[in-house]
Amino acid sequence: MKLLPILACLFLAACLAVAGCVGDQQAPPPDGKAVLALPGTEWELAAIAITSVNLVEGTTITLTFDEESLGGTAGCNLYFGSYTLDEYRIAVEGIGSTEMYCGEAGVMEQEQLYLSLLGEAASVRIDGDTLTLFDTDGVPSLIFAKVPEKVPIAAALPGTAWELGTIGSKDGTASSVLSGTTISLVFDEETLSGSAGCNRYFGSFEATGDGIAIGAIGSTKMYCGEAGVMEQEQQYLATLGEVSSFEIGSETLTFFDEEGNARLVFHPKPNEITLGNGKWMLESITEDGLQTTVLPDRAVTAIFGDESLGGTGGCNSYSAAYEVSEDGRLRIEPPIQTLVYCMPESVMDQESRYFSLLTEMTKYEIEEDRLLLSSSDGGIILSFVQFTD
Repeated sequence: MKLLPILACLFLAACLAVAGCVGDQQAPPPDGKAVLALPGTEWELAAIAITSVNLVEGTTITLTFDEESLGGTAGCNLYFGSYTLDEYRIAVEGIGSTEMYCGEAGVMEQEQLYLSLLGEAASVRIDGDTLTLFDTDGVPSLIFAKVPEKVPIAAALPGTAWELGTIGSKDGTASSVLSGTTISLVFDEETLSGSAGCNRYFGSFEATGDGIAIGAIGSTKMYCGEAGVMEQEQQYLATLGEVSSFEIGSETLTFFDEEGNARLVFHPKPNEITLGNGKWMLESITEDGLQTTVLPDRAVTAIFGDESLGGTGGCNSYSAAYEVSEDGRLRIEPPIQTLVYCMPESVMDQESRYFSLLTEMTKYEIEEDRLLLSSSDGGIILSFVQFTD
């Protein structure tokens, strides 16, 4: 006895209570012409043609073709399988899926029926933006609408800044960022950086389409004693290294792992303060992960104007021209300084180091009352705090 009639009856019974009836849909059988190429296309189920009910409200069933494999969401679970195509004849094999349970009425019955019909598909036809699968008798079983091709989004990452909202795990659970902590992510052309909640971090990335590979991540070595902060930081940095794809929405950036689990969800980072909004005092210098706090009794400052910045290096006053390009890259010219000598010698050493590092700064990020200048690879960071006279 075939399973399909039983599944169809179960689905019909479950759906009649939650969905309205539609008229019979008669799709013509294949006409013998070769179909369009399937690999690289994505489709969304519009109708299960052997039933007279609408799809369960709120569910989405998709079908994506690669060269020899297919997959998608069946309404509750993700599924996968393989297929072969000979002109319009198709054979779908080895369908597997995740094993979640969805309790909404009709969802599981609809999913089982869909996967059974998909596995028994014998032919396929594409008419414009409609794909129809037929059974062995040439009767239409599943009707799909084409999902528009996604515009490559890798180019949209450089120059953007984000704040983390939630961290997801491999088992599907998610947690919000600890109150009072901020985790940020800023993209340059080939590098990324930000705050992990306590320490600054930096790394490289390579994005193609909606795929992303993040290289080795380095960070400063501070310790923050607030409950959970260090554990959250370790979880975030570990998760960042596990992501393999991403999606940019109108107000979100979501990273996924290889299993398709949403692992990190970001929101656009507000950047209301500009370089010229305040006066900045240097707090620390970080090189290759080693952070050094500036001398406490010699303020090092940076005050940005429209095209120049100035301040004190701890002993001498200085000024330097700077510019910010359209893509947000910072360029600082070698500073001009007075020629006073100050004691102790450590003051002059710190000043000389600061002036030499200024010209290596190519990125800036403002987090509340803090200004972070960093080199192109994120290995050098000048951390400032805003101050008033």
